[in-house]
Amino acid sequence: MYFTITTEVQMVLAICLFYLYDAALALQPEQGLLRAGRGQWRVRLASEGFELRRNWLLWPPLWLPHQPLYKLRWNPAHIALPGEQAAARSLAAHAASFKAFAPPLYLLAAALFIALPAALFVLHSEQALLMLLALIYLCTLWLSLLTLRHARLGHSERGLARSIALQIMLCPPFALNAVRKLSLAHGTPADLLQSAERLMAARPWSELAQRVQAVMEQEMQEIAELPEYAQHHARMQTALEALKASHRPAPADDQGL
Repeated sequence: MYFTITTEVQMVLAICLFYLYDAALALQPEQGLLRAGRGQWRVRLASEGFELRRNWLLWPPLWLPHQPLYKLRWNPAHIALPGEQAAARSLAAHAASFKAFAPPLYLLAAALFIALPAALFVLHSEQALLMLLALIYLCTLWLSLLTLRHARLGHSERGLARSIALQIMLCPPFALNAVRKLSLAHGTPADLLQSAERLMAARPWSELAQRVQAVMEQEMQEIAELPEYAQHHARMQTALEALKASHRPAPADDQGL
């Protein structure tokens, strides 16, 4: 038995695959993603993804393309908490610079993943399809202009913004990752745990600290019997105590910022 995939199905599959491919992120073991949400911040550690040739592959929430992401490092052998308030405020200010991207992002997502399949498989209308394609490219143009404006206001590097704007116009599914690409390229020396401790509410921070503690304890267990890692093990033990001491009590009614 042979299965035939129609051109319409291939088109929808290609859009989904392009989006998934472009949204995938490769992280080194001592990196994590700091994500700015609506009134709250979240962190995913590299080890919570899929291991791939000494790196880790993971995806941010695919249904939240408007949320900025920051790829930050942390050092399991050196944890100093709390961090500087200025670095956390800088990240928060940069994350706030993407508010204008939300309307065209969700309009484009609705056009690509809801309206386009409906036009192809339900309406079977060429006129509706043409109107939809015009809407899709209107959204990509809107996002391209916002990307260039973001650089003009000093929030992004101009060369990078021009490159992303061109990608957006050439491939509309890539436009859904515009905010992620701009925020990931933001150069900041901020430490992941220091920034998270400053920006997250008590309960999410406590949960993150426990996850980091589990990662550190596993690594310490793996190197405990290796003499060449004795000094590193001792530094990790000191860092682990600093992490445990940083836990803030999370009240039962704490729902985050």
